[in-house]
Amino acid sequence: MNTPADTHARSAVAHLKQGRPQSALADLDLALLVDPESGVLHCLRGQALWALGRSESALAELDRAIELEPDVAHAWPRRAGLHLQLGNWSAAEGDATRALEMGHAEAAVWQLRGQARYRLSQLSGAVADLTEAISREPDEPAAFYWRGLALRDGGDDRSAVADFDAAIALNDRYPEAYVARGKARANLGDMRGASSDWAIAAQMLHQSH
Repeated sequence: MNTPADTHARSAVAHLKQGRPQSALADLDLALLVDPESGVLHCLRGQALWALGRSESALAELDRAIELEPDVAHAWPRRAGLHLQLGNWSAAEGDATRALEMGHAEAAVWQLRGQARYRLSQLSGAVADLTEAISREPDEPAAFYWRGLALRDGGDDRSAVADFDAAIALNDRYPEAYVARGKARANLGDMRGASSDWAIAAQMLHQSH
């Protein structure tokens, strides 16, 4: 049965795909008047609010979605990503783990947990998760970057340089990767390579302002 809430939800999803979160939010507000206890609608509303930069409100909506329907699709990985953005590392790690347990085994979820574990100084766990992310999506430069950080901080600077090389090969406009590679090269005694990387990063950052 096609209810008014369903109609507004479909319209909201279309708006989100087309990069119109404010229009999505308007549809979702109408849908929630009809079905205020829908975890799916609250999850979508959280996504729209996040896209609008309203992080705390988005988090409240995702909390509500999970409270109403703990198994609602995508609420856990979305909340994991939001927690990561807000610096809630333990919460991000827990939500990403729950998402993986529920079968959301996409590369992005492995990467989320890997980043959270890196932030928590769980370096071996971070490397394992990011390796899994890379195996599932080998063209994602950020996964190589974060694994490189975990390897470098764990003392394996040579492997870290290889990962930063891969990140830069996939995206040569990645100043953070140049900075990180520079530090790994400095650790290895390659000060010329380090200075070159840092100069490139500085030039990129200057051009972006």
